[in-house]
Amino acid sequence: MEQLRPYKQVFNFLIEIIEQSAFAPDLKLPSERMLATKFNASRRSVRLAFDKLIDENLVIRIHGKGYFTTGKKEKKDKNSPKSVKKIYFIVPALKTVFAQDILNGITDFCDEHTMDVSVKLSKNSIEKESQYVNSAYLSDAKGIILFPLDNELVNTELLKLSANRFPVAVIDRYFQNVNSSFISTDNFNAMVEAVKFLKTKKHKNILYLTSPTSLATTVGERLNGFLAGIQKYYAIDGKESVITLQDFSYEQIFNGVTSYVKNNPLTEVIICPGVRSITDAIISALSSMNLSIPKDIKLMVFDNDFSYTEVNLIKPYVIEQDSYQIGYRSAAALYNQIYGDLRTVNIRLPTKIVDYSKKRLNKKRPL
Repeated sequence: MEQLRPYKQVFNFLIEIIEQSAFAPDLKLPSERMLATKFNASRRSVRLAFDKLIDENLVIRIHGKGYFTTGKKEKKDKNSPKSVKKIYFIVPALKTVFAQDILNGITDFCDEHTMDVSVKLSKNSIEKESQYVNSAYLSDAKGIILFPLDNELVNTELLKLSANRFPVAVIDRYFQNVNSSFISTDNFNAMVEAVKFLKTKKHKNILYLTSPTSLATTVGERLNGFLAGIQKYYAIDGKESVITLQDFSYEQIFNGVTSYVKNNPLTEVIICPGVRSITDAIISALSSMNLSIPKDIKLMVFDNDFSYTEVNLIKPYVIEQDSYQIGYRSAAALYNQIYGDLRTVNIRLPTKIVDYSKKRLNKKRPL
């Protein structure tokens, strides 16, 4: 008789335990290590057996505790599609290319894995963000992907979801006291690499514009990466090259850049977020001093939110985040939690730097 594959042996053994227990719920099953030893199987084979049981709704996996029976007798028909799971994507706005690409990644994953995403725009309102988080929990939604506002406040609804192990994936912010998956750019190393790039371009005098680090973990990571890069590649402190702007208003940017460049006339590069309102204020400030971009000063921006014409005029250095993958992998993390794997993940994706003064531009880029 043909020898059963290891994963099948493990699967049959577990099915026998479940049936003998009369499908009682919350029965703890043997560990992966114990089963691997018993059947002389790899851990991968054991996990395949457990994954099949999870897919058939007979077993649930709880991170840090093990595998437990659900108490449900009905197995899923492997030929029937999974029921559609609804999730919320809560985001301040979808005006930037960064946010739109995140949504594209989420949507593609959901289309591939029988999930339905409902987009909720918080419109830069903490109250509305909290409202949507709460309504997701009370509705038929099975999980939330949250792109939070720029603040370090964690609303009580998010803490409640964390306590109840409701599936949550947070994009671009890290909350230490919230049990959720976290998906973001590796902001610290992105800035270290950005400074290294500027060094290879032989730039010496750099201005870095930042929000207060209290607003978001992302801001602090980028600033620390910039300072670490300056120390590593220029062997200077770098703090005098930083301007902290409370709200990035036009007036603050205009006055801050004007004052700094007047006091530091050898400034060669300004690093800032690639938001048009910010770059417009910088361009106006430099124009008031009869300076232009890119002739006199280069821009290095996080993300390219410019049209073809604007990029062709400004010719910036762009730190490009993989926003599509941020969205796709946040949906994947949520999917795994919804279907029984309660482990949270911490994913930080690399960036790449594009020199648009040399890049051949794509005229089909969206406005």
